[in-house]
Amino acid sequence: MVKRTALLIRCSVEEAAQIRNLARSENRTISGYVLNIMERALRTEDQLAAKMPAFSNFNRALSRIPLRVPGPRTAILLRCYVNQAERIRASAARRDTTISAFVLHSLRSAWNVAHGRPTPP
Repeated sequence: MVKRTALLIRCSVEEAAQIRNLARSENRTISGYVLNIMERALRTEDQLAAKMPAFSNFNRALSRIPLRVPGPRTAILLRCYVNQAERIRASAARRDTTISAFVLHSLRSAWNVAHGRPTPP
């Protein structure tokens, strides 16, 4: 039996609404939608970590400027397998950022790509 867990992702009310709407439009649960994007982000993150261990300090420095949308805050409960949560935690730690910030950065990057906008650093 595979164990499951949950991560609480803090975000703005607008970001939560966007996540819910996009999940609904893809006929997915909120967790399914977020994990689908996170799987791609984690694959890319793992590849970068393997190729650039010498740049890990530089990588951390870039992530210290979190993009926090102003306004009321809420949370999204992300249900996932324990191994998925561990990978998300490890990638966030490698970036020296919070789990919420890492997940939101990954979501924003995916949204920017979907809309043809350049991804911020």
